[in-house]
Amino acid sequence: MEDFIKNNIEEFKRDGKSFIYFNISGLTDNDQFEKFAGAAKKLISKYEPKSVYVLTSHLTFFDTKTKEISAGWIIHNKPYVIASALVDINGLTRMVAKSIYKQAGREFATPFTTKEEAIQWLLTQDSVNWGETS
Repeated sequence: MEDFIKNNIEEFKRDGKSFIYFNISGLTDNDQFEKFAGAAKKLISKYEPKSVYVLTSHLTFFDTKTKEISAGWIIHNKPYVIASALVDINGLTRMVAKSIYKQAGREFATPFTTKEEAIQWLLTQDSVNWGETS
């Protein structure tokens, strides 16, 4: 699992801005997801508040526990994230994601077909136009 985490969390800079890409698409169950989210929380906690853009891929499974882990992860990340985007999610996953973001009190992360499209959109976002749901 440590290798999966190391190989599926990518930190990078683009136009002087910090990004983290969480590729969770290869996870197969909630135990793995919980371990991945724990490592991701530790990593993002090293960033200054409102200093990083986040991209997250889709999961191939979903149940109540998945929703709970996801909401906890989103809430934890909130202080550090300027804006976030989802990559390669389908219609059903999009509906589930909207529900999770609502539960976490966060604005829904905009979905994109590719990582590059998501990056380009995130580069146009800043903390002024990214907010919480009411």
